[in-house]
Amino acid sequence: MLAFFAILLTGCSLPMNQASKDSPVEHYVDHWLNGQEIDAHLSQNLTAYLSLNDAFSSIASRLYLIQKAQHHLDLQYYIWEDDLIGQLMLAELLKAADRGVKVRLLIDDQNGTQLDPTLKRLAQHPNFEIKIFNPYKYRHFRVMDYLFRFKQINRRMHNKLIIADGAIAVTGGRNISREYFDASENFQFTDMDILFYGSAVPQTNAVFLEFWNDELSYSVKQLLGTGNALQLRELRNRYELNAKYKDKIRERVANAQEEVSIKLEQHPVQWVCAHFVADSPNKIRGTAQGEQLIYKQMLKLMGEPKQHLELVSAYFVPTEDGLKTLTQLAEKGIQIRVLTNSFLANDVPLVHAFYQQYRVDLLKSGIRLYEFKPYIERKKRTWYEVATGNVIPAKGKNASSLHAKFFDIDGMVFVGSFNLDPRSAKLNTEVGLVLESEQLQNDVSQSLDRYLPQIAYELQLDENGQIIWLDHQADGSIQTYHHDPETTQFQRFMMKTVSLFPIEWMM
Repeated sequence: MLAFFAILLTGCSLPMNQASKDSPVEHYVDHWLNGQEIDAHLSQNLTAYLSLNDAFSSIASRLYLIQKAQHHLDLQYYIWEDDLIGQLMLAELLKAADRGVKVRLLIDDQNGTQLDPTLKRLAQHPNFEIKIFNPYKYRHFRVMDYLFRFKQINRRMHNKLIIADGAIAVTGGRNISREYFDASENFQFTDMDILFYGSAVPQTNAVFLEFWNDELSYSVKQLLGTGNALQLRELRNRYELNAKYKDKIRERVANAQEEVSIKLEQHPVQWVCAHFVADSPNKIRGTAQGEQLIYKQMLKLMGEPKQHLELVSAYFVPTEDGLKTLTQLAEKGIQIRVLTNSFLANDVPLVHAFYQQYRVDLLKSGIRLYEFKPYIERKKRTWYEVATGNVIPAKGKNASSLHAKFFDIDGMVFVGSFNLDPRSAKLNTEVGLVLESEQLQNDVSQSLDRYLPQIAYELQLDENGQIIWLDHQADGSIQTYHHDPETTQFQRFMMKTVSLFPIEWMM
């Protein structure tokens, strides 16, 4: 009752945002890539890219941008965990700030409060600004927000982005946490990022600034209070004490960073037309319309498939409208292939409950459907194990979940944070890069052709119209399942029961 009356007295709205607005930053491109050939590509409004489909090169690319930046760094993430990877990144950002680089870090408040003490300390640095996006009003008693502010806090900033000197960026599906970089003892996410430089980056800067200046981006100093210089020194000392341990990781990652540098500077990467796409922060308020929505931008750029469509989405809930669209495309003879998570591989089982009710209709229309296996044997040591000497137990190293979000349509490829589900389309903000690249599409298709039998179950219909799961073995044999592999009867019953609830719009 006391809490209820406190809500009535204080209201449900957030306090007035006291953060000042920033102006657009300058772009410093010369020390990243330069030369007459590169200038010619830029004059044609082209973008260079490197696909980052393994955890090693993905963490290395981020550290490469942080360590080579000379002027400013902008970062925007949905999740930033207080773990080895999260603290390694923050330690490198603090080093960048110490050498004069202006750092701006924007984190969605769904991340939680574990990082609050560290963020409060870092915010004391004159070159380090930190904001929390769409904060919970009752950050340490969040059930109150769910009771009184559910509409506001149900919409989240799902963006993943880092930009260095306004010139070069990385986006994709990875958050900043151990499981996204093959360094978790529990399970590993399989994901994809992309590093890019060129004509697509100015729009990337504009998107970051729009979110940074939005009324829902609150300064850490306003939310958490102001710290002092002593706290920052204590944090720096802690990072330095851990430097010997961290240096083992840096030494291993440095090899990949060198590869990134060589590819960028010595061996010209492919240059293509590319477009950075993103939701407006107005989507969080439910007021975004038309081309303020990322899926509208993607449809305009990529158009309707004429021959070929491949979808890779961690969370795939097509809805009745999506099912109708995909079925109509398949009836026109368009080859469609979909990869999503199996029940045990899905880290959000609730999503699977709503996806599974569309499987039979998708298969009947001729769409090829695959589900990611929950356990994929990894015989080699991970980069993290090599770097630290730690050994991840097999149950953790082999426990897998698909987290990637990319799709290709007739020579165009999207890589970003957007899932094929109602939440990405209607509720959360998302970002990504659309590339006009036959080569990248071919690379994606060939990779799927090669690895799908190893990493995913192939779904088919038997003579009775029932789903069967084909598990292709290394020796060429096939094991067949007649229900979701490795699930119990109770789990399957619960999936069907949950799917009856009218909450698909939240998935």
